[in-house]
Amino acid sequence: MEAAVEVYPKMVRLASRRSRVQLVITSRAADGRLRDVTHRATVSSSKPGLVSVRNGRVSPSDRGVDGRAKLQVVWQDETVEVPVEVSGQKQPDPIAFKYETLAAMTKQGCNAGSCHGSPDGKGGFSLSLFAFDPVHDTESLVRGGLNRRVNVFAPLESLMLKKPLLRVPHVGGKRLRPTDAAFEILKRWIAEGARPDGDGAPTCEKIVVHPGPSRVLARPDATQQLSVLAHFTDGAVRDVTRLATFDTSHRDIAAIDADGRVTGLSRGQAAITVRFLEHLESVYFTFVEEVEGFEWPEVAEHNFVDRLVNSRLKLLRIAPSSTCDDGVFLRRLHLDLTGLLPSAAVARTFLAEKKPGKRARLIDRLLATDQFARFQALQLADLLRVNPKVLGADRAKLFANWIAEAMIANRPYDQLTRDLLTSTGDTRLVAEANYFAAIPKTEDVAEATAQVFMGSRIQCAKCHNHPFENWTQDDYYSIGAAFHRVARQADRISVVGGGEMVNPRSGKVMTPWGRNRVMPRPLADADRRVAFAGWLTARGNPFFARAAVNRIWAHLFGRGIVDPVDDFRSSNPPSNVELLDRLAAEFEKSGFDRRQTVRVICNSQTYQRSTDTNRFNRDDTTLCSRAPVRLLTAEQLQDAIGYVTGTIKTVEQSAAVVAESRRELEGVRKDLRTKRPGWEAGLVERLKKAAWWDGAWWSAGVFTAKTPELAHSTDFGPETSPGRFDASGAFGPNKIRWQPRPGWNRRQQINLPKGARQAMYAWHVVHARAETRVRMRVVADDGMKVWHNGQLVFDFAQVLADDKEQQPEIVLKPGPNRFLLKIVNKGGAWHFTWWLEPTQPDAIAAPPVADLPDALSEVLMTPAEKRVAEPAARLDRFYRMRDGRIEKLRGRIQSGARDQYATQRPFPGSDAFLKAFGQPERNTPCACERSSEPTLDQ
Repeated sequence: MEAAVEVYPKMVRLASRRSRVQLVITSRAADGRLRDVTHRATVSSSKPGLVSVRNGRVSPSDRGVDGRAKLQVVWQDETVEVPVEVSGQKQPDPIAFKYETLAAMTKQGCNAGSCHGSPDGKGGFSLSLFAFDPVHDTESLVRGGLNRRVNVFAPLESLMLKKPLLRVPHVGGKRLRPTDAAFEILKRWIAEGARPDGDGAPTCEKIVVHPGPSRVLARPDATQQLSVLAHFTDGAVRDVTRLATFDTSHRDIAAIDADGRVTGLSRGQAAITVRFLEHLESVYFTFVEEVEGFEWPEVAEHNFVDRLVNSRLKLLRIAPSSTCDDGVFLRRLHLDLTGLLPSAAVARTFLAEKKPGKRARLIDRLLATDQFARFQALQLADLLRVNPKVLGADRAKLFANWIAEAMIANRPYDQLTRDLLTSTGDTRLVAEANYFAAIPKTEDVAEATAQVFMGSRIQCAKCHNHPFENWTQDDYYSIGAAFHRVARQADRISVVGGGEMVNPRSGKVMTPWGRNRVMPRPLADADRRVAFAGWLTARGNPFFARAAVNRIWAHLFGRGIVDPVDDFRSSNPPSNVELLDRLAAEFEKSGFDRRQTVRVICNSQTYQRSTDTNRFNRDDTTLCSRAPVRLLTAEQLQDAIGYVTGTIKTVEQSAAVVAESRRELEGVRKDLRTKRPGWEAGLVERLKKAAWWDGAWWSAGVFTAKTPELAHSTDFGPETSPGRFDASGAFGPNKIRWQPRPGWNRRQQINLPKGARQAMYAWHVVHARAETRVRMRVVADDGMKVWHNGQLVFDFAQVLADDKEQQPEIVLKPGPNRFLLKIVNKGGAWHFTWWLEPTQPDAIAAPPVADLPDALSEVLMTPAEKRVAEPAARLDRFYRMRDGRIEKLRGRIQSGARDQYATQRPFPGSDAFLKAFGQPERNTPCACERSSEPTLDQ
């Protein structure tokens, strides 16, 4: 028995002569089951001369009068009255170009990528993809095609009507019929003068689809009428159901017609995507039907994962598989959590244990191991493109070790992400700054960040609005704006004080952060990445937590709740929305604890299910009614072969060697800590006795000019006060700042980035014990200027080798002597070498600490309590690396604990075996680069 009838909207407003409103009429049964009766209910008007109703669509009558009426909706024994208000019938009602003309062309497919919306158009006629550029479309429609596309005097003679009607040949076929709503809109727009929208025309802010966001329909009532309302900036709400475009994610499960009527074709789930120009929303449909012989079995439910998975299985009449046996669970868990097979001894112990809860204890035990952390770190290092071919072996190892240490410490994922996205500094010392060193371009950083941390592929929006998601071109460049001021100079990552990201199509300067800009705009000279990272990792962010837990789920089940894992979009719905949302909420609640999320999932009966199938779940690949049979990763397979052939030791066998090496390493570190004060004191004493010693180097640039001569003569800022140094100073419109150069040293050839007509400045301080006459030596491929304590002492447009005139003698004053160097490049290779030498080698001793880097001399001569963290860390590393015992012991530990296992290495290997079995060199963070299917090489 039907309990109630509901009508949407509750009130109908027809504000113009062409207004139309689609009703959605729903019958709600006593048991809560819903069915759509829009096309079966009887709808009549209390004033037939005022409004008419056809197929559930309400429109003003042809009489064109204002007034009020009531609709009577009758279904079986239920009657509902809906008030109607009609207005504006005597007012002009011109066609809106963007929201009607272009929407109609989008509806008919004219501006799709396969038609005139392709980059080069078709047949000389180009439209922007899905009408994302109305200005271009106006030009193309009104002024293109020798003005034959529109004929305002004889609209039916316009090519934009004759071709889709097939009244003249059209390669795209018949796209329009005289009975289509789109035909009437296009014809009328042409007849009205084919005008674009005027300045200040209201814009659409959002669309609302009813019913939404999800609906369950049971056979035989597996149809549903949709309604689409557009909300505009002037407060107007217009029904655009007849102008919206519709699509389905699974054509074998659900179909939808041009009027927005959904029909379920088979049992399952599908997303119906609704697009109105740049706005896109989806409604998730579940179609259920009775299955002969189905009975829900008694299965254990260990936590919310099981409850939410089983709820969907019950709804779709899919019976889960039973729990796997202990041997299967042991092998599966070891491979998933550590990447390694369990040893025979571990297997025997586990299988012999009879105490309850042994699976949960095993999960906790493995989660606490370094093997789990390092296997997790390997996967993250792969995703972040830690590649020694790009970063160099030392920086790649530094970055990978930082990731591994974060995993071992179980560092909250939000903190790790913020540190990555806001990192700066010398990439040889600041490990996380290599995130930006590995990705050289702003656009690539924006795309990678969205893909890795938001699960979104925004690449399409670089050139046009995303065709399958709400990402606009402005969103793409707004995300890019957050990273646009990141500068990469040699080994250093920094943030410059100026520079704006511009949308190349519109020329508009973009506000950072992309869509959902919930934070105030940062100050002009602030690091915009900080605000972006804060927004991204905030609790309740719609992307971050869901993308993170989905990746964890995909690792444990072979596919994500959203799959691919980096392709979250409305048209690619989650297989279980409630499960994904609950996992994300629990992830946030735990403090973004990845380990806890793994623990919850592995303790579920869902994870522990057998791979055996039954007749109800044989075809299920998405709802986790059974454990999927999965390929091992390339690293897992390599280690498994090593285990069973005995070519690598088990973890237990390596543990003793590693423990002994770690004890020795701690002894060496203790010895070095004891000797450190004496080492520093000795070096300081040597520096004090030196005639002079070189301090740290800084650089600013590159600055460009129209000619090499201008590059040499132009003051780009530092020359204004050549004897003063301000580390926070910024020069030029791009706010170029001084950057420390700890790797630069006297007598060392400094290679600069290739270019032409450019200059770079270097700042260097030399400390003299007493007044000392020295000779300045310079080697450079082009021109150079040098100031000593503010006085120009060297100025040559072309530096010549062994030219005595270019070896000036200068007098060092006691204390600091400040040198400003300007290095000019005419084109091609760019380098310089600079040093001081005594004028009388036999009389004046050269600095005796020749093996100490310049930057570290300055650190040593600074009292310990006043040292800055990063230079102090460089000094500490320099001291430790001088002792060969540390590297030797580290190598022994790595070979015993990590490097012998492919799954435990700091970053992915690249040998022939790994490449053949699904581990090609990663070029992007895309999930498509790691195949879960057998490869041709295999």
